[in-house]
Amino acid sequence: MNRSIPIILFSYPILLLTLKGGVNGCFFLLAIISLYCLAQTKKEHAYETWDRSAVVYSAAMVSLVLAVFFSQAYHVKFTPPPYDAPSRFLLAIPIYLALRRTRISAITVLQYGFPLGAIASTLVISLYPKDWSGRLGSYFLNPIHFGDLSLILGFLSLFCVNWVRKDPVPVLILKVSALAAGIYSSIQTGSRGGWVAVPVLAIIWTLYHSKEKTLTRSALVIALIVSASFVSYILFDEIHNRIDGIYRDLAAFYHGDKDTSIGIRFQHWKAAIFLFKQNPIFGVGPEGFSQMMVPLSQSGFITSDAAYLGMGEVHSEILAATVRFGGFGLASILSIYFVPFAIFVQSSKSGSRLKRTAAMLGVCLVVGFFIFGLTVETFDLKMTAAFYSLTVAALLAAATNSYNSEVTDNRPI
Repeated sequence: MNRSIPIILFSYPILLLTLKGGVNGCFFLLAIISLYCLAQTKKEHAYETWDRSAVVYSAAMVSLVLAVFFSQAYHVKFTPPPYDAPSRFLLAIPIYLALRRTRISAITVLQYGFPLGAIASTLVISLYPKDWSGRLGSYFLNPIHFGDLSLILGFLSLFCVNWVRKDPVPVLILKVSALAAGIYSSIQTGSRGGWVAVPVLAIIWTLYHSKEKTLTRSALVIALIVSASFVSYILFDEIHNRIDGIYRDLAAFYHGDKDTSIGIRFQHWKAAIFLFKQNPIFGVGPEGFSQMMVPLSQSGFITSDAAYLGMGEVHSEILAATVRFGGFGLASILSIYFVPFAIFVQSSKSGSRLKRTAAMLGVCLVVGFFIFGLTVETFDLKMTAAFYSLTVAALLAAATNSYNSEVTDNRPI
């Protein structure tokens, strides 16, 4: 049954943006296989399975389920839907535990899945796009999430260059082309919130691969990124129009028009902070934010347009968890980002190139999703929660792998 693991890991990035339910199907299949594998683990190896990294990671992944439960218990209102996304983080725990005892080669197939997934996103947005009120997405995924996921697949492709060995030219071309494809797809969707991640991830990748991490080199990298951004602004109408829209939205907000794209986000964030202050420990409950939109609108605290759109989301992953689940939710969402990030950073110092690269892939993923989540709820969709939790589990398993025969690969690139 272990032979199916590389197939699943290879497939899910490709299915992510091409088949509705594809990533969730892979996720649950891998979770079942992982539980079976763990059940076969001998008792004498149990301590090896639950080392410090595993305990801390597992605590972070289970925390959102607990935050939802505490909030529902406080409000005495139990419903299943709020557990949809948290269940993905919970089920990622056995996936991580099983994969870290699997050969790293079973996980490094991601170096082909990520690029093919990014290229697939370009084919979808070019050949089978769906118009979402003037912006492009897929038949099952809105432009914001489609653009962000395409972008992160592209950068993951870049970060996995020379993961196992020095890539042959065709493989190198595949990975670099995938980066271009991911950026292209993101541009086509007009998802400008995700574009903030481009210079950040580019700087992380460049500095990691710089033998001399000097201030001068860092300044040069930043200058090149700024120059590339300026050229892109001039050459691409999509970027030009969306960036100019930021200025127009801010100017309109300053002059009293609060119902612009950015203005509505400001109103949602203000409402979230206001409601959190009233319910700082357990939050307003999973449905509490949307239920308070009409009362807040009637009181003049927010506009009617903001209230209508606020019934869908808060437009911030951190504020969404905070206002709905209180202090427990805030601690949980931060741990979901920063606990894996800390382990990835520590693993990036490993003596094994396989582990170091896996760790930097993890850094790329977490930083990208953190930035995406500043202006949109990233885990409000089950598929995005499944993709993030599964990818974190797989990369963390590779970065902390305990399979003895493949942890000391120091061959030069």
